This record gives sequence, structure tokens and C-alpha cells, in this order.
Amino acid sequence: MMVLCLSSCSLSGYAAESTNASPLATAAPAVSLSPLPDGFIKRVIKKGESLSQICTTDSTVRVIFMKVNRIDERHFPTGKEVLIPVDVNKAMLYTPVPSMLTDSRGEREIRVFIDLQYFGAYEGGKLLFWGPVSSGKKQKPTPPGKFFVNYKERFRRSIKYENAPMPFSINYNKGFFIHQQSLPGRPASHGCIRLLKMDAERLFFWSQRNDPVTVVNN
Repeated sequence: MMVLCLSSCSLSGYAAESTNASPLATAAPAVSLSPLPDGFIKRVIKKGESLSQICTTDSTVRVIFMKVNRIDERHFPTGKEVLIPVDVNKAMLYTPVPSMLTDSRGEREIRVFIDLQYFGAYEGGKLLFWGPVSSGKKQKPTPPGKFFVNYKERFRRSIKYENAPMPFSINYNKGFFIHQQSLPGRPASHGCIRLLKMDAERLFFWSQRNDPVTVVNN
């Protein structure tokens, strides 16, 4: 278990209110409690439950829930085991990626962990913020390697895939982009790296041309 820095890394600027709320609907028992990050329980989402029931009206808890479980609001995982925040202050300290890079490539670096399905944005090798990704599916995998930010496009549409929207696009490797798109909790893209809107927008405005982008798969 890695318990690092979520509060300053990913939630500041997104949903800073309501950090002392009690977010959990406890109708179902926790499932598979070990190993478990501090501030969470694991349980299966029951049929008929919704995101608003699980997270009540607390937007901070919703952000944590979506990030940790690598989903967006359209892919609520009914019937699947998820991590649910029950202590917001402790949950905000959790992160699934390294807090420091021992092999940092520059002042700013985007590092994508394909095996974990998360990314980290690093400054001077120190984690600044992180979020979930959906990388390429088995038939169209996302290639690992060391790349750089080539250019950015705020409003882009796919040339290859039926004019599909690709907001907050960051090109880093020929036809491969980091951009906002749906997150179903698993690799599902045609090779690009999908992000939640909040993360795509923040990464877009934070990153600069020629910043290193490192994609690892182990």
C-alpha cells in the first residue's frame, strides 16, 4: 500500500469543500478488506445504487471515488467491487503512483503507468497531481517508451475514428494523444491515453511543449 499525497496533488482546485462530510451509504457489508488503503472500504455496488447514494452530495468524495476506481460518471460499476471513501481526510492522502521519481527526466514530466492505469504529473521528480487513465485495449495497445510533448490542441477531433471528440489533446508520439474521453475502469482506447475531464484540463494547461512523457508498462 502506498499512502502518499492526494490532497495537494489531485484535489486542490477541483473540489476543496466538504472535507469533513460522512459520505458512505452502508447498506452492504465491506468485501475483501485486506489489503486496503486507509480511509476506504471495499464492497460490491448493489443493483439500483447510484453515485449520488454512495457519495451523497460531497463533490470531494465523488472525485476521490472516480479517481481511485478509474471511472467516470457514465460507468458506475454495478455488481463490481470498488473502493469507497469513508474517511475523507485519510482518503485524500492515498495515491497509487510513486511520490518521487528516481529517474526523473526534467523539470516537468508526465508519466503514465499502463499496468496501474494511472498517470502522475511530476515537477522536479516530485508528484504534483495524479489521476486514472484508460489506455489502449489489447488489440490496439498503447506503446511504452520515452517521448515528449509535441503540440497541444484544446478542441481536437479524431481523423481516424469517425470525428470523435478529443478535448484537451496532448500529442506525444506520432498519432498518439493524451486527452479527455470516457473511462470505463479498464484499457479501452485505440491506443491513446484517456483521462477524466478534470485531469485532462489540468494536464493540458500545466504541460509545455517538449516536456518529457514517459509511458511504462511494468
